[in-house]
Amino acid sequence: MLLQTRTPARVPLRASVAAAIVGGSLVLGLLSLLLPSAPTYDPWSWIIWGREIAGGELSTVDGPSWKPLPVILTTLTAPLGDASAQIWVAVARAGAIATLPLAYLLASRLAGPVAGVGTAVGVGLMPWWIRHNGLGNSEGLMVALVLGLVLAHLEGRRGWAFALGVGAGLLRPEAWPFLGLYALYLLWEERRDPRRAWGSRGRGRGRIVWIAGGLATLPVLWLGPELWGSGNAFRASDRAQNPNADSAAFADNPALQVVKNAIDMTPAVAVAGAVIALVLVAVRRTPSREAQHTALGLAALAAAWIALVAVMTVRGFSGNQRYLMIPAVLMIILGAVGITWLARAAIRDRAGLALSVAAAIGLSVAFVGPDADALPETFRGIDYQVQLVDDLETLIGDAGGKELLNACGHPYTGPFLVPQVAWRLGVHISDVDLQPEPPAVVFHVKTIKRARWYSPGIRAGAPHTLARRGGWILSSECPRR
Repeated sequence: MLLQTRTPARVPLRASVAAAIVGGSLVLGLLSLLLPSAPTYDPWSWIIWGREIAGGELSTVDGPSWKPLPVILTTLTAPLGDASAQIWVAVARAGAIATLPLAYLLASRLAGPVAGVGTAVGVGLMPWWIRHNGLGNSEGLMVALVLGLVLAHLEGRRGWAFALGVGAGLLRPEAWPFLGLYALYLLWEERRDPRRAWGSRGRGRGRIVWIAGGLATLPVLWLGPELWGSGNAFRASDRAQNPNADSAAFADNPALQVVKNAIDMTPAVAVAGAVIALVLVAVRRTPSREAQHTALGLAALAAAWIALVAVMTVRGFSGNQRYLMIPAVLMIILGAVGITWLARAAIRDRAGLALSVAAAIGLSVAFVGPDADALPETFRGIDYQVQLVDDLETLIGDAGGKELLNACGHPYTGPFLVPQVAWRLGVHISDVDLQPEPPAVVFHVKTIKRARWYSPGIRAGAPHTLARRGGWILSSECPRR
């Protein structure tokens, strides 16, 4: 039954289960392209950099912070042209989709299927989850890697866990300290029991070779391309310390604002449930010692991740909401687990199927209900951003094509649309500026549907309107043809 008094049955993370999750998520990610689909600011930059690397050149002088893992993929898909952008969106969404069964497996391992269902529904219908992953940001993939690491570790698959940790480290630098600590743990575990070594093949080197190789990929793939593309190996760090005006870095107390943002991302019921879970752990009212240790570990990881983002934000990094997705998801898991543990303590007899299904539905509604009214606007926002990307291609065609525009003048647009314009014109991100000087080709844009027109340097000339399409107006020094 779903609600039960004994230790929950669990689904082992066998290779077949992992393959089913990965394969099924990729298929669903590709099918999701039937819905409105286009990347947002950061992913467009990774796609451009992949095109540049495939062409034997790379310019990272401007744009967001470098991320190795996405650019590896976009470099491989660069020969496919515009399809490269769609492939990245499909993979990013696949990562977000894979998070849901992984979150289900982890929560149900601790507290049974009711907690698993509540977690999967709660995460999958959060407006911030849909918005960021719908537009191809990498955080959904990041969360999937971290949850996969936790499950692999619990199953004793240390090689899988470490590989997934390296993947996470190639997506976000916040993962590095945790991966380093995990590497030390693996080496300590091997020293305590040499039979746990993997990959040694009898040569006595054990885990150290694989761990050293995995960790070495981080500085090489993070710093090397930046040195090539900008001449500054630490350009990504410098860029991350130039946050947008609405960043938590500009709050009166940046650290407190980060903590508040993390709590605000989590349903209030889940926050309360996470507190309940920790109380039950403290009084040792958990189904098993493994459940107790795992809940403590998840809570410690969430708290440490929030603290790390808070410290980075105090030091001038942006502290964006999406950097807090991992702790938010972990708190939703703990919330579902805590509420289910409490219900199990109150209902000592085994619950019937009807009550179990009702409990799963009730938990899901409690998580999703408070933010449900934001979902329609979230989907409309994604649709508008996709329409901007689609209209941009048509706009350039209506104006005579990218060759004519590139010959006419220097391109300018709003700060959030620079990579999109660079992609469509086939130029570097640094070739699209914000403050025009004649001769100029100006892409005026409404960044969001209800916003005013953003018209960079409208007094700088560009008197001829070449084309209009949706949220775009294109003007230039050159007359319309």
